[in-house]
Amino acid sequence: MAASNIQSVQKTATANAVSGRARLLGVYFTNTATASSVVLKDGGASGTARLSLQTPASAGSQDLMIPDQGILFTSGIHITFGSADVTSVTLLFEGGAAV
Repeated sequence: MAASNIQSVQKTATANAVSGRARLLGVYFTNTATASSVVLKDGGASGTARLSLQTPASAGSQDLMIPDQGILFTSGIHITFGSADVTSVTLLFEGGAAV
């Protein structure tokens, strides 16, 4: 039996993704053939960047599983898409609530 309740949320544009205190455990994103970026911030659009990812300049998808206990976001998780070339981002997290 798992010790936590892992949840997921998917976004297709810049937005708040998780409200409340949460631990980010994994990220999956899809992108076009143009390089871009994804930034995950603690505390909303003007919050502190906790994770910045660069997307490759080739169409496809990437995933990142975060080791140990993940990255703690104390005031929610906000996703900032670098451009429309990032087509979706899915977060795996525990705690908090998907928005």
